[in-house]
Amino acid sequence: MSGAPYIRVGFLGFGTVGSGAYRMLEDNREAIARKVGAEIEVVRIGVRDEAKKRCASPSLLTTDLGSVVDHREIDVIVEAMGGLDPAGELIERALRRGKHVVTANKELIARRGAELVGLAARQGLDLHYEAAVGGGIPLIQPIKHQLAGNDILRMAGILNGTTNLILSRMTDEGEPLETVLAEAQGKGYAEADPSSDVDGHDVQFKLAILSSVAFGKAVRPEQIYREGIRGIEQADIAYAKTLGYVIKLLGIVEAVEGGSILGRVHPTLLPKAHPLAAVGGVYNALCLRGDFVGDVTFMGRGAGGEATGSAVVGDLIDVCRNMRIGGSGDAAPFSGEANARPIEELTSAYYVRVVVPDRPLVLGAIATIFGRRNVSLSAMEMRVIDTKLNHGEIAFLTHRCLEADLRQAVEELRHAPEVLRVCNWIRVETL
Repeated sequence: MSGAPYIRVGFLGFGTVGSGAYRMLEDNREAIARKVGAEIEVVRIGVRDEAKKRCASPSLLTTDLGSVVDHREIDVIVEAMGGLDPAGELIERALRRGKHVVTANKELIARRGAELVGLAARQGLDLHYEAAVGGGIPLIQPIKHQLAGNDILRMAGILNGTTNLILSRMTDEGEPLETVLAEAQGKGYAEADPSSDVDGHDVQFKLAILSSVAFGKAVRPEQIYREGIRGIEQADIAYAKTLGYVIKLLGIVEAVEGGSILGRVHPTLLPKAHPLAAVGGVYNALCLRGDFVGDVTFMGRGAGGEATGSAVVGDLIDVCRNMRIGGSGDAAPFSGEANARPIEELTSAYYVRVVVPDRPLVLGAIATIFGRRNVSLSAMEMRVIDTKLNHGEIAFLTHRCLEADLRQAVEELRHAPEVLRVCNWIRVETL
């Protein structure tokens, strides 16, 4: 193929991401051809509904997805369908037929990435998936190439635009989560079933991919602890502001002793001076720490057809360049599976909010419970929430402690006569 004037491409899926990539290929055709050294020609597009109006010629469309993969003249498959099936079977089929693959499918790469990357490597083929994480923000390639000489020590990021938009609106406008979520669904920012976003599954998939690339070992989504944002209330937002923090849904992974990792997805209190604290709306960002490079931050649009389509086309150009020079593929297999440590081994600071009766000795009893579990307090805010019942609310910040100890303290608080309710507890990041 290195001397051919055309490199022929087939698309699987032509929704927001697929059509965005196609428009970029068409609009920037001449510039892309100069960069590749060959014309990129889209010869077949697999869709579920041929009758739906598209930005491509109807003559390119087919509902026979297998025919795209089996097309003898197609060199590269661009998969933009999403989901595990039939996308996984089709990508495997394409690789076995000697076709390079570019995909934006985060769930598939998170769950089957090690298997598919290994297959691509054995076939001497490219399997690129930059668009699966971070939309238009380049994350995979810098970790695989420019930062490859570093031992990655830690990554922490805002990796879901929908939840970041919701939490930003809750912070800026004082609306409850349910109201903001309904508005986001009405405007198309959130799906009718928002569970993948608000329950943290989307970030869990993306963090599994990033962790696998960064640490060179396969990390399954189930090895990453996950919490969503459904439990965040306006009271938590308000206390966070008062204490000098904002609340963000973060994906965090770090290297720990013995070559293991500890990965987690959960709401987090961030100091207002933290680089991620000011990342608002649908924007995404990742802070990465390498042993030689130090701290590096990537930020940009994390979703949308144009941003994600841009990442797809970038991967496609990379694949086509490799084909032109006879490259042997860019699918580095992972060396086994990562050893992931449980969340109970995390050491962190924490925010805890409780409702208590407003009477003497309550604070002392709570402090005794924390102290008994090796948890020391660093800050506290109080307010009266019901003058008739004489109930108050207290928000605590702790010093860094072992999560197993904090969980035991919270459980003891739930059963203490001095505590009416444990409303919430959230991990706290430090600078």
